[in-house]
Amino acid sequence: MSTMTLSGAAVFENIDRLSQVEMRTQGLPVGIIGRLYTIARADGEPLAQRAAAALLDPSIERVACVTGIAGGLLPRGEVDGPIGAAALANGLVEMGRAAHVVVPDAMVHVLEAVRRAIGGEFGVVAESDATADRYDAAVTVEKLGHNRKGVFHTIFGAPLEDQAPTGDHFIEELNRAGKLTIGIGDGGNEIGFGAIFEQAREIVPRGADCECPCHDGLVTSTATRIVYPASVSNFGAYAITTALGVLDDKPLLLASPQRIADAVEAAVTNGCLDGGTFEPGRLADDGIPLEGVTAYVTLLRTIACQHFRTTPRHA
Repeated sequence: MSTMTLSGAAVFENIDRLSQVEMRTQGLPVGIIGRLYTIARADGEPLAQRAAAALLDPSIERVACVTGIAGGLLPRGEVDGPIGAAALANGLVEMGRAAHVVVPDAMVHVLEAVRRAIGGEFGVVAESDATADRYDAAVTVEKLGHNRKGVFHTIFGAPLEDQAPTGDHFIEELNRAGKLTIGIGDGGNEIGFGAIFEQAREIVPRGADCECPCHDGLVTSTATRIVYPASVSNFGAYAITTALGVLDDKPLLLASPQRIADAVEAAVTNGCLDGGTFEPGRLADDGIPLEGVTAYVTLLRTIACQHFRTTPRHA
């Protein structure tokens, strides 16, 4: 194996390794992401690389980035999901694809604000207007999926009765058509984990029994062709965007840390909440303060840029 081949493998390993670092606060489930990732990856290449390579297939021209949890304590959704979907859609547009971020109707104005903040040219589409036949592929980012009994749950197993199965139906239709589907999640209750359903039920707390009246567990039964477990769903989307840039010699394809910070602020200003605390106005993602989020983005962009640099050292 050549040095270049080793270097090529290393950059994607490092992208994935970074996406697995958990920074959750006390009280949230920990120690599960790495185990879910190992199962999802099996013996293949790093998941960010696998997802990015699949999205670069010449047959894929139109991509839907599906996200958004609107209802209950999150009437305008949470930060995790919309920012990552926007960053990925923005990267896909720069790669020459047509990309839309698909969200619940109540979140359209949120994504329009995020798009302005991140400087993107992707489309924003309401779930009620999105049809699977318009797209060649879809990526879900922190999009809740129902379990076998049709129930949606929080990461703690509490049932959510005001969620519509729109995202599940959308992905299932793409699956039936043999199109590419990718699911990014951090709790097992998001679309995609049906691909590793039985194993996830064993690993995720309340995965097999949510302890709500349905007793069927919080793990979603909706599968995607590729499922990418990440410490934060947005972080998984940033990782795939970075991998796209590496594959196409665009190491700065992922939006800058400042652009991501601006997008988080735009989402929060327009009603999104930090999913880790539910504190109105808090600039954070799944409880991780904004400086941690921007540091993660900085490290991803650094990994990509370093891959293309040569150090003229002498022995």
